[in-house]
Amino acid sequence: AYDGPDADQYATWGEALLAPSLIYAPALTAVLDAGLPLRGAAHITGGGVADNFKRVLKNGLGAVLDNLFAPLPAMQRLCEIGGIAPETAYLYWNMGNGMLLVTAPEAAEALVQQLAQSGYAAQVAGYLTAEAGVTLRVEAGELRYA
Repeated sequence: AYDGPDADQYATWGEALLAPSLIYAPALTAVLDAGLPLRGAAHITGGGVADNFKRVLKNGLGAVLDNLFAPLPAMQRLCEIGGIAPETAYLYWNMGNGMLLVTAPEAAEALVQQLAQSGYAAQVAGYLTAEAGVTLRVEAGELRYA
């Protein structure tokens, strides 16, 4: 039986892990239709947050992601019972962050508002840096991926 913090939503681990993922095409369409500058999009699938996000960055650029969404309750529980370190979890799973978009800093809030109007939870996750690599600042601490 599923025993995560959101056990009222799922009876089994199968239900929790096989919950349908969001489809982001309508979100991207809304952003583009609004004329907002979209410089990159990373669908966070296999490969986790850092590896997938690095793929959309220009050579030599990096990022600090210091405002990611919290891990989904099922992922938190899986890490607990499996003894999976945060460094590993964020390397392989999206941890509650299904899509990361890159835009101009001055357009970030407008992009977040457009996504909210389209029914998507969104927030500014961080910023780009001149230093290669991705740093995640999460509840577990600072995780650095070269």
